Amino acid sequence: MSYIYLDNAATTQVSESAAKAMLHYAREEFYNPSAGYAPALEVRKQIKRSANEIAGILGASGEEIIFTSCATESNNHAFSCGIKNKKGNVIVSSMEHASVYECAMRLKSKGIDVRFVNPDSSGHILPEDIAALADSNTAFVSIIHCSNETGTINDIQEIVKAVKKKSPSAIFHCDGVQAFCKIPTDVKKLGIDMYSVSAHKVGGMKGTGALYVRKGLNLPAFIAGGGQQESRRSGTENVCGIMSFAIAATEYRNAASNFNAHELRDIFIQKFAGDEKVKINGSGTDSGYVISISFLGLRGEIIAHGMEDKGILVGLGSACSTHIRSNRVLGSMGVSKEFAEGSIRISFSPHNNTAEAITAADALKEITDELRVRMSR
Repeated sequence: MSYIYLDNAATTQVSESAAKAMLHYAREEFYNPSAGYAPALEVRKQIKRSANEIAGILGASGEEIIFTSCATESNNHAFSCGIKNKKGNVIVSSMEHASVYECAMRLKSKGIDVRFVNPDSSGHILPEDIAALADSNTAFVSIIHCSNETGTINDIQEIVKAVKKKSPSAIFHCDGVQAFCKIPTDVKKLGIDMYSVSAHKVGGMKGTGALYVRKGLNLPAFIAGGGQQESRRSGTENVCGIMSFAIAATEYRNAASNFNAHELRDIFIQKFAGDEKVKINGSGTDSGYVISISFLGLRGEIIAHGMEDKGILVGLGSACSTHIRSNRVLGSMGVSKEFAEGSIRISFSPHNNTAEAITAADALKEITDELRVRMSR
């Protein structure tokens, strides 16, 4: 069965060019980049080239990129190495992806002063709210760039200024997974110290991620071993994943420049406009790539299954956590339990088109209307 796929925030289809690169480096240039002979040295050069390409998208330099197994590892890397042997408090938003939120909860369980900041009702973290929590002892801050639940974009540059004003030495990390290649990102202008990205959200293969670490920020090694990646993360590099990542990211960014995600998002907003039993979660500045819709009195799982029966795949929120846990983000925005339980997440990629969005919006309206009729009997 051919599906209309609208769960791109969970993962994306590997691009054809990225898939060819994976096969090439698995079968042809399969050499260990740590070996000393010429073919291996050439692979090592290719890895550096890929680092430069990823860095270029972020406004960074290749030497500031560490390749990881995924964004979850990148986030854990940032927390483990950014806070190690440091004293002081930590600030994290309550709308973070589970891989950041659980890192913060682990620190809290160890007795570290972790301070959580809630978004406003539109889903944004406000600089003034961060400033109210920060002080001269703030050591580490992690705020998501673009919400994986609602698509809302935080004003990271202003948030960083608010933090640095209170604590100039604080390390600032940003989960940039849902922003990478979708919205313009310059880590230097943002003023951040670390930024996490993932390959499989932009047409690359699963099992590959990266962490930008600002030059001059001296962190301990995350994984000890043979000294790969300048001893910052030892272990033989995932050459297939790294090479395909750079190709996929470049392709995705180019495709995104000609794609109007807001146009597809607005089709759903207009379809349910004026319905008091339907809530669009998040408003204001957003990427357009993600829309969270809640239906009062319904169950998100049932809605998603109904959509699947019609050949349309949507999500229930973060694919890295259960639906109950994903409601943590909506709850922090003030969304009631009655609405949150009926939430689904629709997310786009440049491969989606207007016709697909119209078909999906019509199907969603039909399914939810039918469910309400059944409930009224």
